[in-house]
Amino acid sequence: MTRQEADQVFVIESGGLRSLPSRSLREGFFGSTLEEGLQKLVEQYPQIIPGSQIDPGSKDPPRFVLLCREMAIGSWALDFLLVDQYGIPTLVETKLVENPESRRAVIGQILEYAANAASAWGEGKLREKAAEYWSKRGKELDEVLNEVFGEVDFDIDTFWSSVEENLQRSKIRLIITTDELRPEVRRIIEYLNTETRNVQILGLEIRCYGEDKGLTVLVPRLVGQTTTKPPPRRIRLWPFAELQRIYKDLPDTVLGERLSQILEWAQKRGALIESRAQHPTFGLRGKSGERIMSFWQDGLVYCWLNAQKYAGGVEERDLFVKRLNALPIFDYDPTGVISGRNSSAPLNELDEKGFQTFLEILEEFCAS
Repeated sequence: MTRQEADQVFVIESGGLRSLPSRSLREGFFGSTLEEGLQKLVEQYPQIIPGSQIDPGSKDPPRFVLLCREMAIGSWALDFLLVDQYGIPTLVETKLVENPESRRAVIGQILEYAANAASAWGEGKLREKAAEYWSKRGKELDEVLNEVFGEVDFDIDTFWSSVEENLQRSKIRLIITTDELRPEVRRIIEYLNTETRNVQILGLEIRCYGEDKGLTVLVPRLVGQTTTKPPPRRIRLWPFAELQRIYKDLPDTVLGERLSQILEWAQKRGALIESRAQHPTFGLRGKSGERIMSFWQDGLVYCWLNAQKYAGGVEERDLFVKRLNALPIFDYDPTGVISGRNSSAPLNELDEKGFQTFLEILEEFCAS
């Protein structure tokens, strides 16, 4: 008896016990090849990725939405790019990893993905590509996200800010998906997962049980997770008083003083937006009442470049960007941007004269 013939699950129905035999995905159960079958499963049912195994014990384990298929990154094309409710980009490769050549190729791919994710998809490019993907399928991207993540306090701008922040911090998840991972592949995944700080590298086996016509059971199993990464920070509100304390205690006193100065100015001006995010942040309200800037704890400044957020539309947005780009840490280009861009350097790299000019720009364009 082969391993596949011995492998089965049991279903209790109508008071009786019925066995379901193992079905190999290589037999074309969901597609003509193993890769095609796995790809159909991931594309149609992203929930096949077991969030409760990724973050065991969590009250809100990762849930996934497909953003795009065949995403170019480095010299490869990624099978699937997904995202969870915490804004963590999740890269999925469906592979048959049987021989040394294919194993080397897969490992080379995932390392290249980790190295290139931020440059390939940061600064709003990921959102743009995902919006294009869903538009071709007759859907709005934000509606797709709201269907899965649309809790009471789900805010689409905050969500995309978290995605951007995670990309910049290289906080991404890589998953190699197949029907069975060989021991040597598991060992490589375990090693890489141990040695990487922010990147989470996982293997996912999907076993199939069922009959030619009738009930089908899929059993996903996460493997290679010998190192438990810190769970994703929950998206939470960062109130004014707490941000004051955080900025006061920053090791970089210049950065802390500048963030505090902008925060307190915004509070007095009525321009402060207390924000929900994984890490300390706040936003500035423009004359339209919409958020036009967000400030991260590391000093990077995210500028919202969608013209609809500005009271004067494109003309006001372009003037704002022009004024900012005269300072050395900004290089914003609104061309084709759906959301926004981060500054090219943190606030503490401005000299004192440049910082005072930045405050004058905010005085001109933010709510009073």
